[in-house]
Amino acid sequence: MSQPDIGMHPQSILAELGLSMELEGLPLRGHADVFPELCLPGTDTLRTGVLGTWADLVTGTVAAETMDPRIALTLDLEVQVLGPASSGSRVLVEAAPVKIGRSVTVCTARFHDEATGVPLAVAYASFMASPDLAHQWAGGFSRMSLDGRLTVPLADRLQLRSPAPGVVELPHLPDGLNASGAIQGGLVAVAVEEAVGSLAGPEARVGMLNLRYLRPFSVGPARATATRRGPLVVVELEDAGSGKLGAVATVRLDHHADQYA
Repeated sequence: MSQPDIGMHPQSILAELGLSMELEGLPLRGHADVFPELCLPGTDTLRTGVLGTWADLVTGTVAAETMDPRIALTLDLEVQVLGPASSGSRVLVEAAPVKIGRSVTVCTARFHDEATGVPLAVAYASFMASPDLAHQWAGGFSRMSLDGRLTVPLADRLQLRSPAPGVVELPHLPDGLNASGAIQGGLVAVAVEEAVGSLAGPEARVGMLNLRYLRPFSVGPARATATRRGPLVVVELEDAGSGKLGAVATVRLDHHADQYA
């Protein structure tokens, strides 16, 4: 499970991903500029892992509002890519609840090119209230503004390393954590994408990403190990410090990846 930030680090990586959220209303609307540091290396194509991180942030915000003052924990996150977003474009995302239950809230996020209206991706995420009754927002939940800008490629900013093909490690960085001190769940999607790329090659494009969170990555690094079965890649993410499985992911490679090169 991942936990949204209660108190964000002053230089949080999340605040450098170019996303700004409107502070009132539903559907929640967010706007993000696609810049080169968010793209796959050697291309002008936005990373699917970034879409996953944005989706986690906007749907997590919607879920947090339904559960306020309780903290919302991410149970699963799925992103389906409909078309490429390119550097220099601006993305509009709209997020809303699909089902608000007693214990679980399901939300959706839809991404479009803001200038043309062309659909880019659709995401679904489900959340539960933390079972720890001490996990409550001090003073109540409020939306955050995150419209910063990376100055280095995202993989470098996250200090990702690949000790072997199909294996990528995401370190436990102070500015990449949630309020519980665990690695922020949206960033795990980037590690999944990198593990897939290190196994399938730099030309691989992630068309679908599904993440199920099992426990927080409290020690780190989060070690993503990918196994390919044709167009499907299964990724297991272990908290290397504790030796426990933290998340599992399934990824579908895009059959038309050459269109995005």
